[in-house]
Amino acid sequence: MRKSFFIFGTFVLTSLAFASPSKINIKTAEKPVTNGWADMGGLSYSKENVIIINDATYSSASQKLKAFTNAIASGSVSKSTLTDKPALIILSGTVDLSGGKVSDSDHSYFDEFDSASHKRLHNDFMYDIGSNKTIIGVNNAKVAYGGLRIRAKEDFKARNVIIRNINFWDAHGSTEYDTKVAQYSSKKASADQLVIEGTEDKSTKARYLFIPEDIWIDHCSFSDGICVDLDRNYNHDGALDIKCAKNVTVSFCEFTNHDKVTLSGSSDKFLDPTEREVTFHDNYYHGCVQRMPRTRGGYFHIYNNVYDKIGTSNNSGASLGPGVGAQFIVENNFFGKHAGKILKSADSSKAGDASFYKIYVNGNKPELSAGNSEGFVSHKVSEMPWKPAYSYTLKTADESKDKVPNEAGSGAAVEIDGAEY
Repeated sequence: MRKSFFIFGTFVLTSLAFASPSKINIKTAEKPVTNGWADMGGLSYSKENVIIINDATYSSASQKLKAFTNAIASGSVSKSTLTDKPALIILSGTVDLSGGKVSDSDHSYFDEFDSASHKRLHNDFMYDIGSNKTIIGVNNAKVAYGGLRIRAKEDFKARNVIIRNINFWDAHGSTEYDTKVAQYSSKKASADQLVIEGTEDKSTKARYLFIPEDIWIDHCSFSDGICVDLDRNYNHDGALDIKCAKNVTVSFCEFTNHDKVTLSGSSDKFLDPTEREVTFHDNYYHGCVQRMPRTRGGYFHIYNNVYDKIGTSNNSGASLGPGVGAQFIVENNFFGKHAGKILKSADSSKAGDASFYKIYVNGNKPELSAGNSEGFVSHKVSEMPWKPAYSYTLKTADESKDKVPNEAGSGAAVEIDGAEY
């Protein structure tokens, strides 16, 4: 897998090869163990209805796109309607979600605007994932030039989704209005690579009526591809946004060349921590800027992660952005070079308010302090604000530094029930 390194102000892609996990072994009859929040729900592999999406069966890019997006939605390559039908979907190689309209060298499709209103002419390429879907990548599986979505709504619950060993590549989108017009110069895109979201209660705009549940994102890679725009990223939004979700684990993923990585909670009105239950462990963040994660109300466990070369000289960012109502447990992470602070508080409430965020830290290197974390000290607590009920094993921060960069990300060989892929 091609990796990269970052010098503040400059992002450089290289052909330097790091070791990725040699093999992912999957036994579909066994309950997955994620060592995070996803272990607390009904997560399970889909072990029937195996669908293989490869170039041999789908010889054209358009055929492969249709087969893949149908399968992840419905469990059938011929239907696009969202269903709960279990399916084990094995993706081999690349799927171009743009249908050939976008490439590494040509993003002009998203540079077209109405001449009168200056509004964008083209929407993002976004495809929904149904419940009870297991998506496994083989042969350097890549999802390019668009995004995937797990969305709960009144007629669809959105639960039990596993995504492993997929490279999410350059979910390029259009800004809402033409930024070359002065009055719209601050507009940005809304394109996410992978987003987990629910349905808001429109009467209060402070809670969700329908929330996705039981989700595991593992050994995936997230990048803006060859696009380099970390100082002011107009054409990308989130890498992995988790607006609301119960029982989610994000593990052994690699995030690089991206500005706003993970937003959890859409506004400061969302305070109920049970609407966001997420574990981030053994992930490698490098050459990114901010939101790893940026949160509102929720129970967040952040352990064994590595953060390095974070921020640019013009966009210093911060790895962690706890906000109003968040309850953080931050353990045994390694925090390397940062252009700015490791943590920047984003809490609009005041000390003494029930919504004043809490953060427990232990075993990190360096440990968070007033010197390296802005607005942190008044939120620090001596005991965990909530107790993880799942099992997990802590590395030391130095062990994380040495091991996680070589273990995280996509590109592994895969064995499923004894069969090699």
